[in-house]
Amino acid sequence: MTQVTKRFANGLYGITPEWQDHAKLLHAIEAACRGGMRVLQWRQKKLSYADSLTLALETKAICHQYQCQFFVNDSVQLALDCRADGVHIGRDDGSVTALRKACQAQGQSLFIGVSCYNDINLAQQAIKDQVDYLAFGALFPSSVKPEAVVASLDLFAAAKAVMQAHQLGPTERPALVGIGGIDCHNARSVVEAGADSIAVISGLFESDEIEATARYLSNLF
Repeated sequence: MTQVTKRFANGLYGITPEWQDHAKLLHAIEAACRGGMRVLQWRQKKLSYADSLTLALETKAICHQYQCQFFVNDSVQLALDCRADGVHIGRDDGSVTALRKACQAQGQSLFIGVSCYNDINLAQQAIKDQVDYLAFGALFPSSVKPEAVVASLDLFAAAKAVMQAHQLGPTERPALVGIGGIDCHNARSVVEAGADSIAVISGLFESDEIEATARYLSNLF
């Protein structure tokens, strides 16, 4: 199995759709990996823990074949149990400090990404917590989360100004991820606004040509 990079991988960041056809899901993930996806987040809210763990392990194996990092959404325990590369947490998923303690207790280290929504204050706390990336969104209307708050593309410049004030260099600062309604039509504007990575669900996995779409989005970087 190929070793994944030791830093959070910038570029295309896929998030799994909640399809019931798991063979179709695994096939789609491999197609996205072939197209250059650098990170995949496992997000399955409807599966039992046991089923999610089994399928997550299969997915991680596919990702690592293509040097794609494997993250788990929300569940620190699932991330630890399947020895994921990282975990993504939101406002209600506990603190970064508690997460690191849980990792330490099991002798593991995870990349940590946090949702900052449209709040530069949350971003400032994430920077202080030395997370690996912070995410702003929804940048555009999202079919997955239609009720999500609207985030401005200006937040990327604002976050970079905060990091500059803290004198954080390129290898020290967290990556900036854009999320929410991103597709081939608007992704370039997110990259040009300063995002290091774009998180995509429907715009990638609902595409007729997943591998080609992944390649297009990856080439923006």
